[in-house]
Amino acid sequence: MVKKENIWKFNDDDWKVHITDDEVRQKLADNFGLDRSTIYYESGKFDEETSWDIIVPDKLIKKVKKFLKDNT
Repeated sequence: MVKKENIWKFNDDDWKVHITDDEVRQKLADNFGLDRSTIYYESGKFDEETSWDIIVPDKLIKKVKKFLKDNT
């Protein structure tokens, strides 16, 4: 499950969700049209993505939280 501290208010209209599972990241893209805004890499190497921050609009945050609770 995505921990509460990995979901935070980003600005007035958006939230950010930190994801470490690529399958969950892909499902968020497929189900909600959300794509990664920040990509984290293993040991500074740009060939292996390890986690992502995804920007979620206010209007979708409740649905995304429920999805994450049910799928992680």
